[in-house]
Amino acid sequence: MVKKKRAIGMEFAGTMILAIAVVGSGHMAANLSQDGGIRLLINALATAVGLAVVIKIGMKSSGAHFNPVVTLVMVVLKKISNEAAALYIAAQVLGAVLGVGIANLIYDQEFLKQSSILRDGSNLFVSEIFATAVLIWIILAFGKKVELIAIYVPIWIFGAILFTSSTSFANPAITIGRVFTNSFTGIAVDSVLLFVLAQIIGALLGLILAKSLRSAGKKSDE
Repeated sequence: MVKKKRAIGMEFAGTMILAIAVVGSGHMAANLSQDGGIRLLINALATAVGLAVVIKIGMKSSGAHFNPVVTLVMVVLKKISNEAAALYIAAQVLGAVLGVGIANLIYDQEFLKQSSILRDGSNLFVSEIFATAVLIWIILAFGKKVELIAIYVPIWIFGAILFTSSTSFANPAITIGRVFTNSFTGIAVDSVLLFVLAQIIGALLGLILAKSLRSAGKKSDE
């Protein structure tokens, strides 16, 4: 029971820290530059660093999911129970919302301010599918190699923020949290369903890809 509570607490705290990194860097970037490219670079770098840190410190406690689609994939793989997964996801969403609120307060903004930034379009839908699919593929490809996951997942997210049209949200909890900020990292509530649906589809495709390549690898070794 203690171990379970520790794991849920880690999922809450880790997702909160990640949300602070994402949204806090958005506020900082807006203060530092009017150049959209510079702002995006600052946001990508801070997000990647935050992600690397929470993965490293959270892996032994909870598996360092910090993302509902990662948790759902682990349910499919039977690496976590349905009950634990539900608690993980609840902790992730609550942690993300609180983290966004803290980031807003740090920059003297309203604790929770609903975003008006609409992010719609088939291009963004495809972008989120792609970003999330590769994220899941990377996680499953490295398995229990924590050191590599803590390196390559942040590298992927850093790059994907810069080269995908959706700026690679790739996380339903963080997506929901970002509804509550007026920074350029925000997303209007009307756009959330599109993103979350794309992320779920992407996660399933990433799972299929990882399994297929693993099976192909085993066959080639025979």
